[in-house]
Amino acid sequence: MKPDYQSYSLEELYDVEANIDKEAYPERYRELLHELKLREDAKPQVEVKEETKKPKRKRTNKEKITTSSLILAAATTCLYYGHIPGKNGGLSMEEDPYFFWGTLLFCVGMAVNQLLTLKYTKKQCDNDT
Repeated sequence: MKPDYQSYSLEELYDVEANIDKEAYPERYRELLHELKLREDAKPQVEVKEETKKPKRKRTNKEKITTSSLILAAATTCLYYGHIPGKNGGLSMEEDPYFFWGTLLFCVGMAVNQLLTLKYTKKQCDNDT
């Protein structure tokens, strides 16, 4: 009984090609190669396109000022109350002053960094003079 290679999937055909005894079954091997060639020719060629990365969206000055203002307001509130709210009670100035001040200074630093990266347009510069 001869195998019907047309009913095999492409993966099964490759498996048969790897495991067939070419000397014992030369006619079957030729039929297998013929079927593989037909399938590979009929298979659409897929071109792999290079991934195009979307350019990172630039944040506007208004967004930078808004987020910096919110961060600075939150830092001021935490400084006033001496407590940074969070999981398991948060941080307080009395319990862990170094971590409290480190966290507070980090947040203020990030807000100031945002403000320092504001971009001025020519129109804004002309209005300043």
